[in-house]
Amino acid sequence: MPIEAAGLLITDWCSARCRHCYVSAGPDRTAWMTASAAEAHLAALARLRVPAEGIHIGGGEPFGNFDLLLAIVRAARKVGLPGIGYVETSGFWAESEEIVRARLSALAEAGMQKLSISADPYHQEFVPPDQVRLLHAVAIEVLGLRGVRARRWRWLQAPHDVAAMPESERVEFFRGFLRQYPERLNGRAAEYLAPLADRRPPEDLPAEDCRAALLESKHVHVDPDGWVVPGTCSGISTFRATPQRPLDKGLLTWQWEKSSLVAWLVEKGPRALLKVAEARGFERDPAGYASKCHLCWSVRKYLAGAGVGEKELQPRTAYALPA
Repeated sequence: MPIEAAGLLITDWCSARCRHCYVSAGPDRTAWMTASAAEAHLAALARLRVPAEGIHIGGGEPFGNFDLLLAIVRAARKVGLPGIGYVETSGFWAESEEIVRARLSALAEAGMQKLSISADPYHQEFVPPDQVRLLHAVAIEVLGLRGVRARRWRWLQAPHDVAAMPESERVEFFRGFLRQYPERLNGRAAEYLAPLADRRPPEDLPAEDCRAALLESKHVHVDPDGWVVPGTCSGISTFRATPQRPLDKGLLTWQWEKSSLVAWLVEKGPRALLKVAEARGFERDPAGYASKCHLCWSVRKYLAGAGVGEKELQPRTAYALPA
């Protein structure tokens, strides 16, 4: 599988439990990638000649263990990479200018090229907007304008106080925001945001296969336990990177035809996988599905719970199932 970009999702822990989180991160999650495992993955990416700007560190929330994050950023140069393209954060930790300046300066010196700030109503249900604006302002001072990017930054210029809204008002606000900015309906987003979108029966959804998403995205994520996920298809693993089968070897030798569920999606798509699940007792949601990805997630979650696809439907925590 040729790749041009990769993300090390070094933890599934997060201070927030955002409703759009496609990896289902949260305060109750405890998995962390070790520094040695991250260094091995970075060395593999260097051997594959993946450009530094195409490599990022995310989670969960990687700033939940700053010492580990700093060690992983430093490891990139140890293995021959010029640095890390960007590190993602919600800014939950940005409680003062002094803390922000010190941490970003250390990361920049270690080789972080950009900071990517997650800013949207889902995050601001948990992280105060003023805190994120502080992070953004100081980050520009430390990293320069080109060294900072922010998701949905325009929204933060005149934010609503999402955290103070009654739940019914908050849900309607999310409904409107989702119409304006569609989300990938995997993970927690499938549970909390899909019900806010217009839904249709499976037969009315696109019938195309998932070849482009699974085989041609040229982007993978690696979770704390080494599960390698193509693109943003959370909960689908191509293989597990280990010392015996490092990331580069796995990517070069993985044969999708031998992964039954992946092959089914590549060749036939989620509507065909639905029939497989129905034969095992899956019942359709009478309200329908918001997208073919939402349908795919619902079917895969059922199959994972039924013990099907043990090596492909990983990590199980993405489905809120015991590891």
